[in-house]
Amino acid sequence: MTGVAGSGKTSLVRAVMYRAHATGRPWRLAYVRAGRARTAAELLTALVTTVSGHPRTTSGTDGSDPAALLDELAAELASADDSDPGSGHPAPAAVLVLDDVCAGAGSQLFGALRDEVWQLGPVWLVTATPAQALDLVRPPADVFFETRIELGPLQPPEVENLLRRRLQSDSADAVGDPERGDPPGDPAGGADDLVAAVLAGNPDASRRALEAARELVTAPAVGPTGLTRAQEHRARAAALERLSRPGRMLAQELEAIGWAAASDERLLDRLGWTRTRVIQVIGELRDEGLVQVRDERTGRGRPRKVFRVVPAAEFAAPPTGNSE
Repeated sequence: MTGVAGSGKTSLVRAVMYRAHATGRPWRLAYVRAGRARTAAELLTALVTTVSGHPRTTSGTDGSDPAALLDELAAELASADDSDPGSGHPAPAAVLVLDDVCAGAGSQLFGALRDEVWQLGPVWLVTATPAQALDLVRPPADVFFETRIELGPLQPPEVENLLRRRLQSDSADAVGDPERGDPPGDPAGGADDLVAAVLAGNPDASRRALEAARELVTAPAVGPTGLTRAQEHRARAAALERLSRPGRMLAQELEAIGWAAASDERLLDRLGWTRTRVIQVIGELRDEGLVQVRDERTGRGRPRKVFRVVPAAEFAAPPTGNSE
């Protein structure tokens, strides 16, 4: 399943898993958030850990050997199949979910190790961005993905419907406490302006639509400027539209992964850029007031700088013109 960052891949996968569990479908679901895995060994380590329920590291003589890890995974799956031999029912089918796979690790697993992986037997559900999927489904790995689903952008009527439904479902929580002097929520009064602002110049607005719905029904003290309304969303949408294509690409990825350093491998892999290129484009986002920066200490040495796109509730357009 492919889709751009923020298109809803993870939400859809988890909704399917929840529904399968709620309806008693005979599946054994193992979910792995695979975005940090850069090799087949790291993917398999995460899978073995999830299926077995015990931590597994890549240290040791066989910890980085994909073949040995595949044997471990096969043993864990077989052990689960035999866990209740007296039930009289066939073992439930195993579904291994790899969410947000990068092309390098996926190509190793489903390409170079295709024969070994094919013998395992479970159903594989893999999600990736379109950029990663281009390499992931090249031969010989393409034979694994018999069914392919692309999550395209929501159309404006769909975004509007999504936002209005969310506003309606949350409207009961929007009422303030009169004894504290809180004003009541107003999900209906600002809905029309908010829908128009979220959609302005942004046809793929599902992530921002949900963000706007949460802000509209939250207590008034959201962000330094109070409850975000249509004008803040409209201003940030306009700033995003002024960005170059690389600027919009970087903003989209930062919105998807949250705080990230310019050297973050997830960010570089998604974009296919160098660290220098990321720093250059971050400068463009900073000029539009669209990026926040903070120091993050990860151990000894100097802290590194991490960035994220400014939430609409905290967006303030930079001053224009000469201040003199």
